[in-house]
Amino acid sequence: MSNLESITQFIKQDIIVDNLEVVDSIDEIEDDAQLIGDGLDLDSIEVLDLVVSIEKKYNLKFKDYPEQTIQEKMKNVSTLASFVHEQVEAQTTAEAC
Repeated sequence: MSNLESITQFIKQDIIVDNLEVVDSIDEIEDDAQLIGDGLDLDSIEVLDLVVSIEKKYNLKFKDYPEQTIQEKMKNVSTLASFVHEQVEAQTTAEAC
């Protein structure tokens, strides 16, 4: 089971720092840092890489959700981590039934 803190850590460290190399240290990333535009300023390729990394790690398919929902949830690190956490919890609950 993944908790919100570990998901946030994965997004910040494994994806943004280690994979995308957008910043040098996790300490440079605030939870409310915007992913696109001001803030981390991820380009379209980096956003795609971010999404694919999350899909692989947490067995999610972003295409299964409405585009507007994804745009809202990808506002910043915190909203994205919360969205992933909610979906992982829903999967866990569904599998337990």
